[in-house]
Amino acid sequence: MNIQLKQRLVGAVVLVALAVIFIPMLLPGKGNLGGGIDGSNIPPEPDFRFPPVPAAPKAPPVAAVPVVPLGDSDDVEPPAISDKSAPVEKTAGQSPPKPPVNAVVKTPAKPPAKPVSSPATKAAPAKVKPVESGQVSGWVVQVGSFSARNNARALRDKLRKQGYASFVEPVQGASGRVYRVRVGPELSKAAADKLRQRLAKKPGLQGLVQAYP
Repeated sequence: MNIQLKQRLVGAVVLVALAVIFIPMLLPGKGNLGGGIDGSNIPPEPDFRFPPVPAAPKAPPVAAVPVVPLGDSDDVEPPAISDKSAPVEKTAGQSPPKPPVNAVVKTPAKPPAKPVSSPATKAAPAKVKPVESGQVSGWVVQVGSFSARNNARALRDKLRKQGYASFVEPVQGASGRVYRVRVGPELSKAAADKLRQRLAKKPGLQGLVQAYP
């Protein structure tokens, strides 16, 4: 009888304990945890106010710069040989390196403008002199004749780099326009022939002495 009584007492104690734990939880508004979380006990949301970020200034529109194509200065055809200005430019371009040295030795006190101008004016008439129509003013060595202007210019530039005064003469022939490459002019035919012999030593420059213009 004692064992059965003890078991009943233990069962009764367990039931009472369970009732004490679960009954308050089932009742509305009460519980062991002191009540649930409702709107009254939630702290207010903090008010974070940030200053507005200023908008980045708009960059002014960049105006489009018009691109002007540069023309090829070498496309301008040099004047015909009948105009005496072409050989004058070549001879004047060769003479300036020598006269400034002599001028500095003789008159060092004079400004550089005078010695440069005086030899140029003397050298030009010495090479090319104005002559009447129909007279020969000099002699040239023709080293090539091309139907393509670029080929004639290439040979002319090659001769100039080697120290020869050369130019391109455009001529209208029966079969079309032809570009002659000539070296000179020289004052005498003998000087032109010596020039031809010097050019003949170079490959592909078998020239022909001709009167100029």
